[in-house]
Amino acid sequence: MMIVRGALAALLLLLAVGCSDEEPKTDDPTAEVQVELGEEFSWNDFTVSKGWALETTTQMIEMEEQDQPFITGEVTNNADEARFAVFEFVFAGDGELQATIHCTSDEIPAGKAGPLDCPGFGQVVPKGYDLIQVQEFTR
Repeated sequence: MMIVRGALAALLLLLAVGCSDEEPKTDDPTAEVQVELGEEFSWNDFTVSKGWALETTTQMIEMEEQDQPFITGEVTNNADEARFAVFEFVFAGDGELQATIHCTSDEIPAGKAGPLDCPGFGQVVPKGYDLIQVQEFTR
């Protein structure tokens, strides 16, 4: 009877671990990371400070006014050397891509912070999205 209880306890533990909501840990610093609008997050030894925002600007494109998204925020370089922040935000809703906004920065010394430059040229302003993901810049 003791062996059966032990086996059942082990099975329940494996089941609980297998059903965990936590995403698997990876050693890849450039692995995609899901983020929440305005909340601090870290990616690839950079930290984007709490308060980053998705904004909208109106621009004249081909003689027509169009709303364009852009992201504002501050990024800190947590690496041991000066680097440029280069990544992208992906906004999706109901499994459909809404916008991909590329971000860069000036060269940031180790341990220092600087502003992000994230214009959403050619992108629609995302609305009703349920996923924001940060990942490597892709073309």
